[in-house]
Amino acid sequence: MKALIKKYPGETDLEIVDIPRPVCPDDGVVLKIRTAGICGSDIHYYKWTEKMPLPLIMGHEFCGDIVEVGKDVSGWKVGDFVISAVPCYPCGVCANCRDGHYEQCSSKIIAGLTGLGAFTEYFVTYPKWLFHVPIGISEEEAACAEPLSIVVHALKRIHVRPQDRVVILGMGIIGLLTIQTLRITGVKEILAVGIDSDEPLRMSLSEKYGAVKCFNGQHQPASEQVLEYTNGHKADVVIDCTGVISAIEDGFKVVKKLGTFGAIGVPPTDSRMTLNWNYMVWNSINIISSFGAEEEDWPDVISLLAGGKLHFRDAITQVIRMEDWASVFKCTNRPDYIKAVIKNVRKAAAFSPLRNPLSMLYYKKHKHSIHYISRPSAQIPVLQLCA
Repeated sequence: MKALIKKYPGETDLEIVDIPRPVCPDDGVVLKIRTAGICGSDIHYYKWTEKMPLPLIMGHEFCGDIVEVGKDVSGWKVGDFVISAVPCYPCGVCANCRDGHYEQCSSKIIAGLTGLGAFTEYFVTYPKWLFHVPIGISEEEAACAEPLSIVVHALKRIHVRPQDRVVILGMGIIGLLTIQTLRITGVKEILAVGIDSDEPLRMSLSEKYGAVKCFNGQHQPASEQVLEYTNGHKADVVIDCTGVISAIEDGFKVVKKLGTFGAIGVPPTDSRMTLNWNYMVWNSINIISSFGAEEEDWPDVISLLAGGKLHFRDAITQVIRMEDWASVFKCTNRPDYIKAVIKNVRKAAAFSPLRNPLSMLYYKKHKHSIHYISRPSAQIPVLQLCA
């Protein structure tokens, strides 16, 4: 089967290679991937982080059709169209695992981040992570269920009330999904902050999804604009979806006494920021960070998708073939880019307005093998490059 692989450190080109199709475990299933979302972390990994195991097939947002079912699996059948939560294989023995916080296991293996990902044709997953795609949800939207799980998990931790004034920093896919989820759950006053590149597309979508007012914080501090708009009244909740230090520092200035600052965006690993800690303590500001999602968040994700009120197809701005990876990975700073998905097709099709034939790589054939790492109740496929 073909797979999109990063082999070498640094901002090096990805390659399409042949790898063996994974073997279906007795207690798992094999999916034929329909679509896989390109996450911001995939872009960071493309540009290289030292934690990254190479070679690596990225991709942890995906949906597909079950094509094989293990002999010990019940309740699922060949042909089911499913969303899979991100397969995460914790050690099962550390303190966080024993407390049920598997996403915080220090030695976990995560599909597409430290283990075999979904930028490929076939993928092994397990029933506990499977959900039927709700009626009316496109395969492109289904591939974006994972970012929605990030939002659901974060909002559970942050505890936003319908009467709260909420400021959202950032208008990427996480910011847009946060705005829309808050609106669906009854929050009336949502203010959104972006920058020049968010105009006009992301700002118009922010308003469509539920923001009552958008601000451009690139040339004038957003805190000044927000306080002018609210006649000096600060926000009950500020949620950062950017990971940009200047936006975070400015965002703290509009949190009211006893208010909450929620952190979803991930800054670079070497980031440092300046906070007035005296102000934070005297005003009892709550800081709540959130990373990833837990298994119990996923039923809520599926309920949101099935409810018919969440619509974000227009935020998926590029649908590409695997061969056209460079048209997204090298162009994410474009103002017409929000979210992209890779669609598995065999015949040529001009899915994306960013498609550039010059960026296409030929189908490279290399010798690869897959070995398996044992974890509790799972055999994890991991890619190896043969000598």
